Amino acid sequence: MGDELKAGVGLSRKWGAREAGREVALKTLEKLNGENPKFFLLFSTIHYEKHGGFQELLNGVWDVLPEATPLIGGTVTGFMNNYGCYSRGVTALAVSSTYMDVAVGVGRGTKRDPRKAAQQCAEMIKKGLKNSDYKNKFLLNLISASVIPDIPPFGRKKIIKGLSVKTMMRLFNVSQRVLQKGAGREDEVMEELVKLLRDYCMLGGGTLDDGKGLINFQFYDKNVLTNSIVSLGIKTQLKFDVLTTHSMKKTDIGFRITKTSKDGRIIHEINGKPAASELLRLLDWPEDFLNDDTWFKTTYYFPLGFRVSKNSNEFGPRVIAGVFGDSLVTTIRSKDSEGTILTIDGERLLQTIDNNLKTFSNKPLFGLIASCTTRLETMGSKVYDARDRILTFFGDHPFIVIYVGGESTYSSKRGLSFVNMSFNTVVFWNDDS
Repeated sequence: MGDELKAGVGLSRKWGAREAGREVALKTLEKLNGENPKFFLLFSTIHYEKHGGFQELLNGVWDVLPEATPLIGGTVTGFMNNYGCYSRGVTALAVSSTYMDVAVGVGRGTKRDPRKAAQQCAEMIKKGLKNSDYKNKFLLNLISASVIPDIPPFGRKKIIKGLSVKTMMRLFNVSQRVLQKGAGREDEVMEELVKLLRDYCMLGGGTLDDGKGLINFQFYDKNVLTNSIVSLGIKTQLKFDVLTTHSMKKTDIGFRITKTSKDGRIIHEINGKPAASELLRLLDWPEDFLNDDTWFKTTYYFPLGFRVSKNSNEFGPRVIAGVFGDSLVTTIRSKDSEGTILTIDGERLLQTIDNNLKTFSNKPLFGLIASCTTRLETMGSKVYDARDRILTFFGDHPFIVIYVGGESTYSSKRGLSFVNMSFNTVVFWNDDS
């Protein structure tokens, strides 16, 4: 079957958006030896917003790409591929195959109504693949990730002091519902998708900017979107699997979440005390740790750990997205009152990769990896060690690692895994390899 499948990864680091779009498309398609792609995945860093714009980037791609090729993508903090590690540029993955049917879907307004957006997207996938006879089903989901809320009169800040819980919730809800600036709500999108497309394996990630948390974009066909989900559905004869690993270690610091917002995303109290102050006490950190310059990079190494589900003994990492008043804003809802502090170091960040890839015993044809942007931040120079491990696994076969937020996998045998600071894979292989 491998003779009927061709896959290629392309790269451009040109500064101009249209030129970069043309180059990445040309370099990707040349790996297909003249075959038309079944799909085209496009991932870009945010800098093209100020160097021609993302519409021009897409226009450049479509200068080269065959008309009606299914295309989705979005902005990412950075990426790895067969050529290297990059925090600026654009990369793409394309596949041609005799044994594959493809459909793309889109849902809008994910921050305002995540269930409706998921339903819109799922309906397009179902309709597009209803006549396919292939049994193996995969879905890639790219969802607009969280951005910093716009809280008048404070503007867009990660940390806002002096707000009462009542005032904070009122202002936060205006930003979330009206302005669509706030929590990505990717977990809610994914939960609805799983209900609607339960027989699919899924890999997901939240589109981002360069860490500022101000805006991110999704690509669908010839359109540049915000606050949306774009999905690629595949039915195929190929084999594949998905897996999430994170290798976080529990510390001996435990706590109880005693008061949250209605959806569990904002923690007002820990151990019956104001959440932010109590967290600092538990970690023995001084109050001046609560500043925009150090908060994120400090908490990356000591994220909150919540149960993955109410009946699970596994604690998954949750990044603190902001501190409003004395409340902690998290990117994923808490569904259980028990919490813990997790920790990680450079070696465990690399161990996560090994633990994941060693589960795939077949020779890969191609793969896609959604890795949390916090892993990129915390790895430092070890990012090259990470790529060496991934390159050893894939060899000459195409792969892309995208650095995203709100990453996830789903399979019927493992269920939905939606955590921060994780490493998430889909690997495709021949059934006879």
